[in-house]
Amino acid sequence: MTYDPRSIAFTAELLHPPQQLRADLVQSVHNQLYRQPGLGYQNFQVAPDGIHLSNLPQAPGQISSASFTWDRLVLRQELCGSSVEDFATRVVNVATVGFQTLGVAATLAQQFVVRSLVAPRHFRDGREFLSQRLVAPGTDAWRSFGRPLQSLGLRLVFPPHEQARETFHVRIETWPQDPRSIWIENTGSFAGPIATGEAPQLANLLYATYRYLTGPACAFLASFDTP
Repeated sequence: MTYDPRSIAFTAELLHPPQQLRADLVQSVHNQLYRQPGLGYQNFQVAPDGIHLSNLPQAPGQISSASFTWDRLVLRQELCGSSVEDFATRVVNVATVGFQTLGVAATLAQQFVVRSLVAPRHFRDGREFLSQRLVAPGTDAWRSFGRPLQSLGLRLVFPPHEQARETFHVRIETWPQDPRSIWIENTGSFAGPIATGEAPQLANLLYATYRYLTGPACAFLASFDTP
């Protein structure tokens, strides 16, 4: 059995050597991106924690932003309807333009977050699925709390292993906005420099994070999703 995950959020965090952040150079990045359809940001804001480029939300909870700080670039696309391919294109292009303009030679470490929703096949309530099949299955221990259960989840960490140098942090939880759905998050942490001129390699790290969520993480859940 396989699921058809619906991705709802992507984040990329690209660490680089510390440097003084210049608003005029980030303004130049903003101007260059604005001329590229599908990649630009409407707003430019200088704040105590960095300089933020963002798009106006078109729906509640929607986030589309690129944040420049003294030691990292953080990109977020949440509830925007973006595909993993869309976000990969954004990461590669924003990082290339941003780092070239700011004089950043390489990103030293990278972290990607993918969040998706799946619907269990044999349960109408995600809480029932997780509590009866995944956490303390077949027991009445939940009664010990003496109160109704609103949400629950599981956190798993997979360190580097054999030829795989990345670390994956997987979270599986119920989703309050839709009791029918299961919320899955995978955070992929990668150590090692990637030169600005080799920015397309960043897409491979994003895809690896995405594939681990849609592959092993979903297969793990599906093995418990039986009549």
